[in-house]
Amino acid sequence: MNITYIVGNGLDLQYGLKTRYKDFYNYQKSKYDERKKKGYSNYIYESLFKDQVNDYENWSDFEISIGELTQKNLDITVTEDNKEKFIDDFADVVDDLRDYLREVQNSFDVEKYTIDFEGTLTNLRNNLPSIHQNIITQLTEQSGREHDYINLLTLNYTDVFDKLYNQSVTNFYNQLRNNQYYFYLKTPVHVHGTLEESTILGVSEESQISDTFSDEQKEIFIKKSSLAAFRENLDEKTTKIISSSDLIILFGVSLGMTDTYIWKQIAEKSIETGIPIIIYHYVENYDAGNPIRVRRLYKNLEDKFIQNCGLGLEHEKDLRKNLITVIGKSIFELEEV
Repeated sequence: MNITYIVGNGLDLQYGLKTRYKDFYNYQKSKYDERKKKGYSNYIYESLFKDQVNDYENWSDFEISIGELTQKNLDITVTEDNKEKFIDDFADVVDDLRDYLREVQNSFDVEKYTIDFEGTLTNLRNNLPSIHQNIITQLTEQSGREHDYINLLTLNYTDVFDKLYNQSVTNFYNQLRNNQYYFYLKTPVHVHGTLEESTILGVSEESQISDTFSDEQKEIFIKKSSLAAFRENLDEKTTKIISSSDLIILFGVSLGMTDTYIWKQIAEKSIETGIPIIIYHYVENYDAGNPIRVRRLYKNLEDKFIQNCGLGLEHEKDLRKNLITVIGKSIFELEEV
């Protein structure tokens, strides 16, 4: 059986890293104020910091706002020089983000911890709502006489997860199936690149960028195009992993529109083969005692995935029956060395 975990910023946050969009926003605002005094200007920062409310919660909100800026601020697209300046400004934002996240990851004392991968896999069934636990039982029974392989896809740029993986136990007895076979965890794959190689920031679809940009210019802003241009091998690897999965688990991802190209692959795979998609979602001070609120949380999360996976509503029924929502649980917890 191939189990694929796709983790997002929520995992870095679970490890205590200050990687929220707001953390970067607050850090960069003071930096930009100083740079402006020296004559520097940036279309993207001007728009962000002019907005006194700026209620973006996730990185995907920020990425969408960059695309919207190209459509709403006509000054950006009025001349070719202005469009080129916007591209340069976008490149500066990527570099600033890399610098910030590098500071954040370097502040984490990796040597003090390992990841309890075994605990996560052992508790996979019990973490699900009781009505869905039999699905894991069925999958394990279908696996037959073979080991189980765990793919780790991360949407994060930081290397903390990689370093923790390297010093953790990644092959262990399969207690989930209670037999002589093993779980084998494969090396993490960075879907959007790393801080050191091809940091991919941007939108998911061409429609999210002004059509006044040339096709070549649009490639810079569209994630899948950037991956194809700079990390073709990685893009193919991600697609291959998703297409060969028997179970897909999402953790700490915002399910935003800027990653529609990923959610679409997952949704198509699930509809075609019936594989389950487990979506972990963190809610602060989660109270499971009120069934009305719990049910609404489940449905809202399912609705968001269905809405942003890029498939038509005619597929909603088939897709929804394969979605399993888990609220208030964590995975890949740290253990002190």
